[in-house]
Formats: sequence, C-alpha cells, structure tokens
Amino acid sequence: MAKFQFLGFASFLITTDDGTTILIDPYIDDNPKAPLKTDDLPKIDLILVSHGAFDHMKDTPKIALRDGSKIICGGETMNLLIDQGVPKEQITNSVWGLTVEECGIRVRPVVSMHRSSVRLSNGTAMDGFSLGFIIYLPDGTRVYNASDTALFSDMKLIGELHKPHVGLMNVTIENCFDFLPEFLTGEMTPYEAALACQWLHLDYAIACHYADKDNDDVREFERLLNLMRDQNGAEAPKPVVLDPGGIFEYPVKK
Repeated sequence: MAKFQFLGFASFLITTDDGTTILIDPYIDDNPKAPLKTDDLPKIDLILVSHGAFDHMKDTPKIALRDGSKIICGGETMNLLIDQGVPKEQITNSVWGLTVEECGIRVRPVVSMHRSSVRLSNGTAMDGFSLGFIIYLPDGTRVYNASDTALFSDMKLIGELHKPHVGLMNVTIENCFDFLPEFLTGEMTPYEAALACQWLHLDYAIACHYADKDNDDVREFERLLNLMRDQNGAEAPKPVVLDPGGIFEYPVKK
C-alpha cells in the first residue's frame, strides 16, 4: 500500500510498499507551513523535479547531496542542479514521452502546459519543458503528477493511455510571494482541475499547490468533485484534501 504525504505547495513524499522513497518537487525549508524540514526527511531514493521554479525544486540539491538521491528532471533543470553542485551521475534527463527507470521505479514524463525557466550562477538563462509524470509504483499503482499544468484536452489521452489511479492535482495558487503579480487564478481553476480529474478517470484526486487547505479554490475543487460523485456515483474521482503533513494511503492494489 503506497503512502502519500503532502508537504505543502507541490511537494509530496511517496513511500512504496517495498520502502522506496520518492520525493516530488521539494520546497520545504523556506515554506513556513511545511510540517517538517529537510533534515527531518528519511533517506530519499528518488527525486522527481517537474520544472525549475524555486517552489518546486529549491531543496533538491541539499537532499540529493545528503542522500545520493537519483533525480529525474528536464534538461534546463539538470543544468541548474549541476551548477548547484549535484553530480551529473545522479541525474537522469528526460522529456515528454521518454520513459526512464531509477531505483526500480518506472517514470514516464508527460506534457505539462507550463514554463520552466532557470538562471545559472554565471547569469546564463535557460528555458525548457515543464514535465508531468506518470509514476509506476511496485504494487501496480499508477500515479499522475500534474506539476503546474494548465488544462489541455490531451489529458483525456493521458487517462486513456496510462489509466492513473491517483492524481496529484494543482488546484489553486496562493499569492504569498511579494514579487508575483496578483494572479486571479492558478494554472487551473477549481472547475478545470475537477474536469481534468474526470478526463483522467482517477480513483483519487489529491489536491496540491497550497499551504492552507481552507483556501477557497481548494474547497471549491472538493465541492465540485463531490458533486460529480453525487451525479455519477463510483465513476467520479474521490477528492483528497490534506493539511501539510497529512498522509493518504491508497487502499487498492491494481
């Protein structure tokens, strides 16, 4: 039975039934709502980095250097990590469609409609592709990590091809960084995120990209999925909304 611990924003710690630890988009030490700090994490086997934004990868070098963790990421993120001192041998660079395997975990990057921009220590700016992930866990569970994607119709194809059981779905944006404009929505509105979950045919949709689950968008996402369940019964995804630190255990092996 896989365990999913939400660490705030887009960060998740997945522990598989054989004890493999997978960390997704670690932004922990500078997150005041994080339930723990990187020093409190167990040894991390594999880190998945969707793109180069600080709130998705900032703690990656510290953890990878401490634990010798393998990393799967895109090309521009790889160059930033190497610039930050991570040995190239620990990094697997992939892009949409190129399935890779590290630590016994098969990972297929898929399209994420979002940007990835980084700047190296010498001032060089690099752009690349943000990655979504299909993660194949040892017990047969398939996990879709949405990253910061906007809604796009090929989510229907991702659902048809990969049949994910659990989705880690960005549902809002919290304007808690002073340097950001006052965005009116996140990359997906609650309705768009709920629609994406339906297109993907998820069993469970775990909300993310927030620090406070009482965020209005998070509650609207939960309400919409519950409404879909009222209308469609067991065919609709079940919403999961966690406090940072909360754990969800996927109850069914497929």
